Amino acid sequence: ISERFGQASSAEEFTQWAQWINYDGYRAMFESSQTNRQGLLIWMSHPCWPSMVWQTYDYYFDPTAAYFGTKKACEPVHIQLNPLTDKIQLVNISREDFLSVKAEMQILDMYGKVVMTDSALLPLSSDTTVDVLDVSVPDNLDVYYLRLKLSEGERILSENMYVRGVEDSSLKALRELPAAKVVVKTKFSKEDGLWRGIAEIRNDSQVPALMIRLNLKGKDGEQILPAMYSDNFFHLMPGESTLVSVSFKDE
Repeated sequence: ISERFGQASSAEEFTQWAQWINYDGYRAMFESSQTNRQGLLIWMSHPCWPSMVWQTYDYYFDPTAAYFGTKKACEPVHIQLNPLTDKIQLVNISREDFLSVKAEMQILDMYGKVVMTDSALLPLSSDTTVDVLDVSVPDNLDVYYLRLKLSEGERILSENMYVRGVEDSSLKALRELPAAKVVVKTKFSKEDGLWRGIAEIRNDSQVPALMIRLNLKGKDGEQILPAMYSDNFFHLMPGESTLVSVSFKDE
């Protein structure tokens, strides 16, 4: 953690950075398994005691960043980076054949400005992993964001984003970013003992909001667990917004 982000100033900051490494590590494990299609098994999805490491959800049923990194990597139709070859890959482990999909790539600088784009149209057969685009990063970028999108017409099939540095240690530069202003609006309803809600998250600042974590709490300030989120630990560029669904049982 200290090599990648620098020395943490508090236990809270240390755990936030640890979640980031969890997300990237678990996503990388499952994305790499798509190359040879030999499968991947994690021997322990969660520990039976409170622990800081090696869990997709913790002792208290709180889903960690590793859970969402795994969920992202295991999409049936997925777009990903192969960091060993610097190529963008399309993965289709579904039974559906696509006559024409569009793969899009953006490279953004540390402040969220788009500096390079590329795209390709191609068919995508079932049970395939194919290279589609080459990643070529401008020399003047030490830290950059790689944003990927795969779509069929107006339907988005997969979105993915990597925060990368020329060297791992160069991610320390992210600490120079001002704090982002993130606004959250929620709406919940209850039916048959199950609460369902939608959270709208918007980045109202001029800088990226990185590794946003939604954390549902009751009026007493305590976490509501277990709670299911459609997504978490995600990034929003300046002015962007997204919707996340949340559900939990009444008891």
